[in-house]
Amino acid sequence: MALFFSRRTYNSKKKKFTLKPAAKTRYVNITKKTADGSIRKGSIVKKAKWLDLVRQQGGDTAVLIYVHGFNTSQKDMLDRLEKIETGVRSNGYKGAVIAFDWPSDGSLHTYDRDRADAKAVARYFVGEGILPLLGMSPRPKLHVIAHSMGALVVLRAFSDFGDSAGPGKKVWSADQVMFASGDAEAAWLEKGAWGDLVLKKRSKRFTNYYSGMDKVLAISSGIVNAGRPRVGRAGMPKLTSKGHWDIFCDHQYKRDVPKGKRNRTTSHRWWFDSKVFYKDLAQTIDGQDAKTMPTRHYSTVGDQVLLA
Repeated sequence: MALFFSRRTYNSKKKKFTLKPAAKTRYVNITKKTADGSIRKGSIVKKAKWLDLVRQQGGDTAVLIYVHGFNTSQKDMLDRLEKIETGVRSNGYKGAVIAFDWPSDGSLHTYDRDRADAKAVARYFVGEGILPLLGMSPRPKLHVIAHSMGALVVLRAFSDFGDSAGPGKKVWSADQVMFASGDAEAAWLEKGAWGDLVLKKRSKRFTNYYSGMDKVLAISSGIVNAGRPRVGRAGMPKLTSKGHWDIFCDHQYKRDVPKGKRNRTTSHRWWFDSKVFYKDLAQTIDGQDAKTMPTRHYSTVGDQVLLA
């Protein structure tokens, strides 16, 4: 079973989701797939039923939400959701694992359109996802893992809602928020900048996994975004808020990916096949002390390094 909520338009005649932004959020329960994973079948269900399915999957204690990046088809999103669930469960995670599916075209040549669509639907990540989940009883801990342009979706979504938006009297927030290859401007995460303030307000801890060998983000920063460094390649600025952690991952990338297989795509997506990444991710979700995780070491300049 795979659970996700989507802002892609649904074509009821063809019974498939399209590449266009939708006018409403749909809640999906995938129940079957072919042996090779090429075709998945399920149904669109009402929000209340979907929340109950999340609860049955372990969502009464914790929910991990995967937010995909640009150039990601719905099939690719589901493939990676399955990998993430397998990875964190193999390291002891017991909660639900779900996804927010936004209308990425699944093409390298539609970056600007994906970016516009990401901004257009970002607020529904919180309004139609996080807030209903926080309204469940008992109230679960919510964790977010965003890849690539999914980081932009999360930041924009978090910035669109005030304290009064949350259910009950508590200020709404996620527990652990994590970016991997985040395609957001590094400057936004400097202490006092808007992205830093949003994450400080809406998460208990923020963890940024980055790699200087990410060739997709090299293009994003150098060509598409006028040289502005991306947080998933350059890391955060030196001055950051307490509870915000930069994890340098070049060494683990080299261990996980043989030299002959290091290409542009792999440099951006290798996380989904890394046992060490999932081990660190599970420990982060569990709230373990960032300073003593066995998957991390300190470099000579004081940065944390993912290496096991």
